[in-house]
Amino acid sequence: MMRLHARCILYFNAVRENGSIREAARQLNVTPSALTRQIAQMEDEIGSPLFDRLPGGMKLTAVGEIVTRHIVTVMQDAARTDDQIAALSGLRGGGVSLMAVEGVAGDLLSRLLSRMARTYPDVALWAETGSPDAIITALCGGTTDLGIAFSLEPPDELRQVAVAHFPVGVVMRPDHPLATRHAVGVEECVAHKLILPSDSLSLHRVMEPMLRPWRDRLDVALETGSIELTNRMVAAGVGLAFQSRLALEFEIERGMLAHVPLDDPRATTDLGVYVRDARWLPPALDMLITQVCDALHELETVARR
Repeated sequence: MMRLHARCILYFNAVRENGSIREAARQLNVTPSALTRQIAQMEDEIGSPLFDRLPGGMKLTAVGEIVTRHIVTVMQDAARTDDQIAALSGLRGGGVSLMAVEGVAGDLLSRLLSRMARTYPDVALWAETGSPDAIITALCGGTTDLGIAFSLEPPDELRQVAVAHFPVGVVMRPDHPLATRHAVGVEECVAHKLILPSDSLSLHRVMEPMLRPWRDRLDVALETGSIELTNRMVAAGVGLAFQSRLALEFEIERGMLAHVPLDDPRATTDLGVYVRDARWLPPALDMLITQVCDALHELETVARR
C-alpha cells in the first residue's frame, strides 16, 4: 500500500528514523542527492524546515514533529490495509509488535504471547522490554503497536485500551521475620534496610508518599530502576523491596522470594495497555488486545485473592 502513497512519505520517514541522509539513502537504494532534493521540495511546499542540519545528523524541527505524527499515521494505516488484504487472500495473519516494562516480562508476557501463538499461529509477533519513557516514544513514533506499563501518564497521542489494578507489597526472602504475615505496615518495613525503585520507575511515584513521613529514618541499601537486579539483591538478603507480584511469580513458586501485601490503601498500581490514538487498529492488533484483556483479568483476579 505504501507504493500508492507519495515518495516523499517514505523518504521523510527514512531520514527521521536514521537521522542521516546518507544512511536513509542507502536503505532506500537511492542517491543522497535525490533524497536531499526530495526533502528540500517538501520543505519548500510546507514553507518551513523539517530538519535541523547538525554536525551529528538530521534532527526534526517543531514543524517536522507535527509532520511526523501525520506520516506515522499514514504508514500504520497502510500496514493495516496490507494485513487486511493479505488475510482476505489467505496469505498470512499479519504481524504485531509490543513493548512492555520489565516488571511484566515474566508471567504476563509469557502467558500472553504463548496464548497468542497457539490461538493465531500465522500472526508474527515481536516483543521488547523498555522503560515507560521508551514505550511512549516507541508508540508515538510508530515503532511498536502496543505498550504495557504501570501507572503511565500518557501524552494526548496515546489511548488506553485496557487497565488492571494490582496491590503493591513487600518483597523479602522466605526466611525473613515478616514473611509469615498476611499484611505489613510501611512503618514496620522502614526498620529494615530497603531497596527502593529509582524515579525511572512508576513504582517510585506510588511509594514516595508512603515513605515520605519516615524519610529521615530510611536505611537505603540501593536505588535502582532494574526489577531483575532488585529481586536478585532481595534474594541475597541485602534488604526489603516494594513491588507487585507480577514480576515475582517465578521466584515465589520456587521458594526464592516472598511477597506480603502492604497494609495501606494507597499501595496499588495500575497496569495499563496503550496504543497510538490517531490510527486504525489492524486485525492482528485487535487479536492481541483481546488476549491482553483476558490475561489481565485472570491475573487481577488472582491478585485480589
